[in-house]
Amino acid sequence: MPITNSNLDLVRRLERHSALCWPATFIDSVYGWEIRRTPDVSSGRVNSVNAIAPQSGKFDLVLLKARELFDEQEEWPLIRIHPLAGEEPVRRLKEFGLHGQGETVVKTLSFSEVNAPPPLSCVVTDKMTADWLTVFGDAHESNDDERQAIARALSRVTVRQGFAVIYQDGRPVASGRGAMADGWLGLFQISTLPEMRRRGFGAAIVGSLLAWGREAGANGAYLQVEVKNDTARRLYRSFGFAAAYKYSYWWLPDDIEIANPTSKIS
Repeated sequence: MPITNSNLDLVRRLERHSALCWPATFIDSVYGWEIRRTPDVSSGRVNSVNAIAPQSGKFDLVLLKARELFDEQEEWPLIRIHPLAGEEPVRRLKEFGLHGQGETVVKTLSFSEVNAPPPLSCVVTDKMTADWLTVFGDAHESNDDERQAIARALSRVTVRQGFAVIYQDGRPVASGRGAMADGWLGLFQISTLPEMRRRGFGAAIVGSLLAWGREAGANGAYLQVEVKNDTARRLYRSFGFAAAYKYSYWWLPDDIEIANPTSKIS
């Protein structure tokens, strides 16, 4: 998909919105990049190096700082490359012999261009419940520490949130979260228990959150889905979501040597 100045404006808005609605615990700003870290949470979006307004010629310094900070978590830095990063970081990472993985597409939906979402088919509450966290944790096989870390992260979100849960025979089987700001509804953590998939629960969660967001005043919605997840992509396409841009993750192993420039990062 070609990236124009108009596209980049949309990327900036959605990247800013996503960072607000799914916040990292620690954020360090370095030469137009944000190094985001959230110990005990496995999500790359809150544990990665992200372009905001990158300064030319400073990428190696950014990598050195990221390596220093992620060493505190005994992890390799994870570089998240999206259109705001430009071409310089990709060239440099390829010079190290690295390649991207986990390609993800960001999809958007304009409520003015589609029919109204279906009515609410499940409960959407303003507060995260124990059942919501249970479904998400069980669907992703998260341990107790990560579940509590996610709960803490979501408690720091300052915009309006909606937490959707679907029950089957009294048991919570699917969940999802919406977050509202600046006319955009972001959809996050859409999850269904493995043994309950392909029964329409995911569609009910998405439809309910879209209805909730529209009633709350959203003009459009967006979400992020891995390119390899054909089932989820088909589901979102059925609602009218269309690709806006892509991003990928690049691991920086500790055996990659980066020359230490004379410039210092304060």
